[in-house]
Amino acid sequence: MKFFWAVWIARIVGWVSRLSGRGGSSLPGLVARRIDPNVFRRISQRIPRGVILLTGTNGKTTTAAIASHLLRQSGLKVIHNRAGANLILGLTATMIQASRWRLYPPHDLALLETDEATMPKAAHEGRPRVIVVTNFFRDQLDRYGELSTTVNFVKNGISSLDPDGWLILNADDPQVAYLGQSWTRVIYFGADLSAYPTPAGHQDVADARFCPRCGSELMYSRQYYAHLGDYRCPSCRYQRPLPDVLLVDWPKTKGALRIDYRGEQIRVPNRLPGLYNAYNVMAAMAIALLYEVELKSLVASLSAFRPAFGRMEEIFLDDHQLWLALVKNPVGFNQVLNTIAEDEGTAKNLLFIINDRYADGQDVSWLWDVDFENFVNSDWRVWISGIRARDMAVRLLYAGLSPEVIHVIKKPDVALRDMMDQTATNQANYVLPTYTALLDIRQYLTDRGYTRHFREG
Repeated sequence: MKFFWAVWIARIVGWVSRLSGRGGSSLPGLVARRIDPNVFRRISQRIPRGVILLTGTNGKTTTAAIASHLLRQSGLKVIHNRAGANLILGLTATMIQASRWRLYPPHDLALLETDEATMPKAAHEGRPRVIVVTNFFRDQLDRYGELSTTVNFVKNGISSLDPDGWLILNADDPQVAYLGQSWTRVIYFGADLSAYPTPAGHQDVADARFCPRCGSELMYSRQYYAHLGDYRCPSCRYQRPLPDVLLVDWPKTKGALRIDYRGEQIRVPNRLPGLYNAYNVMAAMAIALLYEVELKSLVASLSAFRPAFGRMEEIFLDDHQLWLALVKNPVGFNQVLNTIAEDEGTAKNLLFIINDRYADGQDVSWLWDVDFENFVNSDWRVWISGIRARDMAVRLLYAGLSPEVIHVIKKPDVALRDMMDQTATNQANYVLPTYTALLDIRQYLTDRGYTRHFREG
């Protein structure tokens, strides 16, 4: 009886919250768990094809969005927390609200983007049949601590994986790949880009330079960014496992990705710029292939995919084209800047919106680990906004950006309007916000009809 009341009262709370315009994507989960702490476990047990937990530092939202799209295109009914609420309350709310009128949702499987620190609890209650790990980077040291803490969170979650379950792991990240050492059911994804050697000109943040088995420094025959690449340990001979899903050609901003799956190759539309997004595509493909989606059908499905909100999302503001890209840690920020640098256009207008609320990470010293020095150039015109706008301005001045091209405007909506008023229609415009700033600026765009609410896709 507790379960019955937990589900229905939580659904009513969610409906009222949305009606009031407050959102509250986690509130129904809070209410439900207060009434019945086992509500997430009970629903998970009734999902026929099980629960997929997808975690990692960068790429969770994009990978989950692509994978959900691929699975749905194949005819499967998928529960997916597209609102991005990835703590245990948000996961619970997603499961409860998946069906309006039934006690249990009539879906085939649940694909849940999961915060790394939430993994032990989510896996213990959800008993997942698949766990996907994208990568490990330093992120929000005030929340997670050092990288080893994050790895241990995920490792503890994997201990609750269904005995017949599967791991999907990034072979090019040594810490992620090592999680599969004691498992037989593992699908690895990675890259083999002999034409693209380690980028010259700057040193990206390498968070995992040492062997996870013996602690010796790893050697790389090829390094793509940060610590992702083809590595081996000279001491204990630990090395990158052979990827099942392998990127063999990446055309940067144009053309198609060429991906090999166990000897069979396909060309995939390159709709998402940046090498980091190619990894997200491979992880999503691995999920779909595990659920028996045919390789060739993935091409048509990927052609119809549109980016998840705020992840290199293309938005049109009247005659202006705008790219919205979340930034939340040094490696991710560097990859976004690298993608902007690959844009063949000349003048680039950038709006940085930096907040320091709890969900952003209250310690903004990580901005000094971003390699702005390598990317700042005379083609930039910059607007800076948000709670920590002045910190961001100081960082860019130290990186060599001229003060004449910097506009500090505290209110993000005012800064965005000012940038649009001062830019030509043929120029590239980028908005780079931290997490809570992304929610705020996207709500502003939604209220004015430029985007749809994230719950509406």
